[in-house]
Amino acid sequence: MIWLLLDAGNTALKWALAGADEPRPLARGIATLEPGFADALTATLERSLSTLPPAPISEVRAIGCSVASDAVTGAIAQAVAPLATREIAWYRAEPRFEYHGIELVNGYRDPYQLGADRWHAMIAARVSYPGHPLVVVCAGTATTVDSIDAAGRFLGGTIAPGTSLMADSLARGTARLPRSTGRPVVMPDNTDDAIATGVADALAGLVERRVRALGRAGTMPRLVLAGGRVGELASRLWLPDEVAGIIIEEHLVLRGLWLRAAAGQSESK
Repeated sequence: MIWLLLDAGNTALKWALAGADEPRPLARGIATLEPGFADALTATLERSLSTLPPAPISEVRAIGCSVASDAVTGAIAQAVAPLATREIAWYRAEPRFEYHGIELVNGYRDPYQLGADRWHAMIAARVSYPGHPLVVVCAGTATTVDSIDAAGRFLGGTIAPGTSLMADSLARGTARLPRSTGRPVVMPDNTDDAIATGVADALAGLVERRVRALGRAGTMPRLVLAGGRVGELASRLWLPDEVAGIIIEEHLVLRGLWLRAAAGQSESK
């Protein structure tokens, strides 16, 4: 049996194929959510499945989480339908997750309001680093920063525009500022670099403040970073002696989906 894992974001779909015994991806990719993406997605997934041993595969189960529009989520479901043996299962956040004795408790006022991508990223981080306080950052179209204490309780988190959204908003909302093509530098001496540096420092400052907020409880968290813009964000952080480690993780949400599926399978046995 193969799991088809789907993480539908605001601008792209991340996907992976994984076996039932471990979350290591057997194949993975990214599809930009442009008009007409669904047909190309079906063809790509079909090719990827055909290369996996043993062929033919007896069962393909599709699971995913989505922050995309209903129309995009529906198109993804239609693209996957010819390949999956069951209808795709879209997972949302839940009040509590448990896997092999590792627990994550959702401290949101309404646990079901929490974004499914954030929840599954935290599941993966918690299982990877049990017993440690964590700050989990996903840097993409939006930037989310979530805090988990050592006991596994999600304490809360923040949502901010990502790099591109911030730069776009300045270009749209001001009369004379351009859409920046600059880069973050130490001391910007031109407008393009001034915008790029301001955006980068704003997001780095957000992460640093959230780390310090968790650190006020007397703990030193591990900082787990993921997302398409993670490299540029990580390079701007200044956290001397304030974190137990900075870890960059690929496909954190997809791994969280696999763990959620694995936990469900073990409960049903």
